[in-house]
Amino acid sequence: MKNWNKIPLKFLCFALLLSSTGCWNYSEVDKLSTVAGIAIDKGDDDKIVLTVEIVDPIGGNDSMHTGSQLITRTGYTVFDIVRHMITESGTKLYWAHAKSLIMSEEIARSGVAKVIDWYVRDTETRSDIHVLISGEKTAKEILDSKEKVRDPLSYKIEEILTNEKNVSSSPVMELWDFVDTINTPGISSILPVIYLKDNNGKEMASINGLAVFDMDRMLGKMDYLQTKFVLLLRDELQGGVIALGGYDRFPGISLEVFSNKTKVKPVIVDGEVQLQVKTHTVTAVDEAMQTVDFYTKKGRAKIESLAAAMMEEEMLKVIKFVQQKYKQDVFGFGRIIHERMPQQWKSLEHDWDERFSQLKVAVEAKVDIKNTASSIKPILIEEDD
Repeated sequence: MKNWNKIPLKFLCFALLLSSTGCWNYSEVDKLSTVAGIAIDKGDDDKIVLTVEIVDPIGGNDSMHTGSQLITRTGYTVFDIVRHMITESGTKLYWAHAKSLIMSEEIARSGVAKVIDWYVRDTETRSDIHVLISGEKTAKEILDSKEKVRDPLSYKIEEILTNEKNVSSSPVMELWDFVDTINTPGISSILPVIYLKDNNGKEMASINGLAVFDMDRMLGKMDYLQTKFVLLLRDELQGGVIALGGYDRFPGISLEVFSNKTKVKPVIVDGEVQLQVKTHTVTAVDEAMQTVDFYTKKGRAKIESLAAAMMEEEMLKVIKFVQQKYKQDVFGFGRIIHERMPQQWKSLEHDWDERFSQLKVAVEAKVDIKNTASSIKPILIEEDD
């Protein structure tokens, strides 16, 4: 009986011991500075200029918003800079809530692996952070823009990227995916590009277009229209608008993309590997700037044919552009050949960049118009005789 009476006491002592120790790596909130975003630039004498955006919970304009402040420091390695930033922040930096990592074009062209190595390796960081390339001279000036008046700009960047599927003008790339792509044969890395846009004297962040990489080195950029069709060919197009014609240009119709499916099939033709690309895009007429028949079956079929022809033309155009200018397989065609034709891929892999630049690709687009938004017929405008 004595032994049984001692058991509850042992459990009570054990429970008290656990409650007093807490998590082994727990830090009190008021002893941490939360990092919202990071900018990496190249300094003098091959130094790195690291800028972090710190959340300031009492720095906003009202109780519903938080402000932010920037800390910039220079050094030869990222980890050395990070460790010494505590002398300016006064507290240890908390990295797990960082939303965006922006690198300057100068850094990207010299190779990004060496500046992101610490972030990928450290146990206190998270690899689901969004990675972008600055379209301005430096990455710091993006975080230091005049837009940052209510919440940290890095939070706004995350919102823009979250809603990017409604536009499809830039890729959305998290750090883990970017690093994984660098190490994957048959596909070249891409990253979104962020700019500062003037809006009535106020600087605003604008994300559009992409940067093309050879391994971890940036080669150049592509605009938002080219990017849309890169995403289409990568089977990553989730939404956006297909514009046919325009103001005073027939047919003057905007089609909203509801869904898209792209299938890429490698085939052997005359002893060489070629690709067949088929896309199926479901849309709705969301704007008609001219009197166009889109409400009858025959009328919709005509518009669908025009849209399909335009998409085929743009796909072939962007494939040729990338093949000639960059020779980098941003579409992931090689990865598909690797998966579907592993034996053939063995003979292509060692010089895939050159093989890709000469790859023959046939495209076929199908467009379906499922509805016409809220209006059945277009607005009819009577013209003067």
